[in-house]
Amino acid sequence: MEALTRFIEERIAPPLIKFSQLKYVQVMQRTGLGIMSLLVVGSVFLLVASFPFDPWLKFLGDFRWVIAAASGVGTSFIALYTVITASYGLVEFYNKQRGENHDIIQPMILSVASFLLLNPAQTVTTLIEGIAEPGKFTGVPTAYLGAVGVFAALIIAIVTVEVYRFVINRKLVIKMPEGVPPMVSQSFIALIPSFVVIIMWWFVGSVFKINLPQTIAGIFTPLVRVGDSPVVVLISTFLNRILWAVGIHGSNIVNSVGGTFWGQMTQENLQALQAMQELPYTFTSVWIDNYIWTGLFPLAVALIRSKSPRLKGLGKLSIAAALFNIGEPLIFGLPIMLNPLMMIPFILSYMVLAIAAIILTLTGVLPVPVMIISWITPAPLKTWLATSGSITAVLFVLAGWVFMYLTFYPFVKALEKQDLKEIAAAEEAHKTEAA
Repeated sequence: MEALTRFIEERIAPPLIKFSQLKYVQVMQRTGLGIMSLLVVGSVFLLVASFPFDPWLKFLGDFRWVIAAASGVGTSFIALYTVITASYGLVEFYNKQRGENHDIIQPMILSVASFLLLNPAQTVTTLIEGIAEPGKFTGVPTAYLGAVGVFAALIIAIVTVEVYRFVINRKLVIKMPEGVPPMVSQSFIALIPSFVVIIMWWFVGSVFKINLPQTIAGIFTPLVRVGDSPVVVLISTFLNRILWAVGIHGSNIVNSVGGTFWGQMTQENLQALQAMQELPYTFTSVWIDNYIWTGLFPLAVALIRSKSPRLKGLGKLSIAAALFNIGEPLIFGLPIMLNPLMMIPFILSYMVLAIAAIILTLTGVLPVPVMIISWITPAPLKTWLATSGSITAVLFVLAGWVFMYLTFYPFVKALEKQDLKEIAAAEEAHKTEAA
């Protein structure tokens, strides 16, 4: 076990940590966090509007469609939000990590303008209700404003900020005299970089007629498809647990690699559910969150039942946090981290959960969760909401908790035996000293 731990620390963890610390990976993480609140809000509206309980749906009547109108608040324009958050995150990275002092507003606005320049407004002739003759309507096509355009949004935002920064760092700017208000000065400083960026994207989209969002979406589609597989689920589960077991935040590391792909899959599933269409993906991050990451509540229960004062006390202290999916008190307090004995059930239990969930989902027993529910919600309730009230999914989570309890229990008993032996030895030594 020591050799395995050393191998993970020296061979597996360093390249993964190094990858997660890359600036563009950090920007993608920042982007996901910036959008998450809207996705959760949209999921709540969708859940209320489409909860599969006939009396509730009859009670709502046609008003359910009024509620559902807000369900796309996060997904319908998520590519546009991604441009904003990605450009903000990259400028923030340079300002905080590299000590630069760039204005954040100007490159954010420039990134949005660049994205819209590559998704130009179009005019169509259509029949308008109440008017005999066809009328004209002008609007921005929404095809790449949603989940399909997320990768294009990331690339456009990153390239825009990098070109903007390149021009400014080489002092190719209009400098105003001292005493000019900073807001006015920043506008003139941004003028030449903005010109350069807009001309660049104008050549791409208007002169060379390259549909960049479509091209980028076509490139990344096979990668997203590969991500929607049981193999990826098993690999990511194993890496997540084994990294946590050596004291590294496995969730951050794994999500930095697969988060963008899972995010797009999740958003397209939400859009499909909203449109009452077949779900395009199965093994999204929502699926993983609800069927695998169900928390360490069973371990806390096992500890409470221990005869060891240390283990019982730790169980009582950590059970509330464990119920709300906060596992750090147990991972670092028991500890599971770098503890060869507890690493075994910690990794094994989640791998078995992953395999069972994959089999039951592929055979149609378990539904595919779609709603994004806050990760801090207790697992059974979270899964019930995420699956629009599936009792089968809740029973799977509860059965998984029972399995995890039974898996951890003998290892907890082994720790208990060791603790009690140490307590007995200490009491014996104390008696000897007293005599």
